[in-house]
Amino acid sequence: RPFMVLKRILRLASLTAVFNTGLLFDWLILGKLLRDEEYTALRRNEPQRAKEALVLCQQLGPTFIKLGQALSIRTDLLPEIYALELRALQDAVPPFDSTEAREVLKRELGVRDLNRLFETLSEEPVASASIGQVYRGTLRDSQKDVAVKVQRPGILGEIALDLYVLRLLTPIQTKLQNAVNRQKTTQEDIDTAVSLVDEWGRGFVAETDYRLEARNTVQFEEAMRMRKLDAVCAPAVVEDLVRDKVLVTEWVEGTRLDRDASDDVPRLCGVAINAYLTMLLDTGVLHCDPHPGNLLRTTDGKLCILDWGMTLAVPNDLQYALLEFIAHINTEDYDSIPQDFINLGFSPADVSLERLQSSGITEG
Repeated sequence: RPFMVLKRILRLASLTAVFNTGLLFDWLILGKLLRDEEYTALRRNEPQRAKEALVLCQQLGPTFIKLGQALSIRTDLLPEIYALELRALQDAVPPFDSTEAREVLKRELGVRDLNRLFETLSEEPVASASIGQVYRGTLRDSQKDVAVKVQRPGILGEIALDLYVLRLLTPIQTKLQNAVNRQKTTQEDIDTAVSLVDEWGRGFVAETDYRLEARNTVQFEEAMRMRKLDAVCAPAVVEDLVRDKVLVTEWVEGTRLDRDASDDVPRLCGVAINAYLTMLLDTGVLHCDPHPGNLLRTTDGKLCILDWGMTLAVPNDLQYALLEFIAHINTEDYDSIPQDFINLGFSPADVSLERLQSSGITEG
């Protein structure tokens, strides 16, 4: 549908024009052309630009909100002031209309009156994210407090369109970025950038599958119980009320880990590290959305990990390679580390073991 694609590209261009022009003026005119090696204007305007970036993400829609959430914890890619501003997207995304949400609930749950299932259901969402929003309610039959997650109408179509547009624009962005850094752009550069968009897109699309999210949540909870890791948990899924666009879980009382002032927060940070290492090296299913909005300290002092829509399967060979790498580091067996880099895919395919060994990569 070329008209839809063109319309979306024009929309993106119109919304980002002022921001991009200001950024380019600060960098090129006031920085490069005036030979300001410290880029004073660029740095001075960062606080305002960061606020503009937050508003832009919200205006551009779910795909860019999700991208902003991902970048909000990547201070290695963005200036810290941008990352801090974008963290507002972790649990404060503008919601869609609750009337629409209730229609989705009725259609997915197969009822004309939600009072048949819920004794209470909040009028407005208690939390809103890029793909859906959450209401608090009480089940009529069991009297359990629950979180009712409802997917945004038409979200999959919006994501598909934006991912297609991003794939079209990525080669241009790659060439511009390399030109700024005075580097030649190769086809491999473009292919790598596009593959990154594709991989991120696959994970994002997977988040729209609420049945998959329910399975991931249940499997994580079972895996932690089997391993006696009782300090970490996931919300209990109400399996009778799982649908393509609706996910109901038991309500978890707690506060975001990064905003909690309790004395045991440092211990729970250790619990989080232990849980993620267990996922990476043992269970083989890694939670891939660990921003602070998804990590809660429960009222009984546990760590609760939310939002299991985006996960990554860790193959056995990668787990073994990671374990060997960690073992070699711990035993100071540095001669084995070049082979570990090859096994982990850290080195380019055309670099031999002998070249890595002779490079002195493990010295110092």
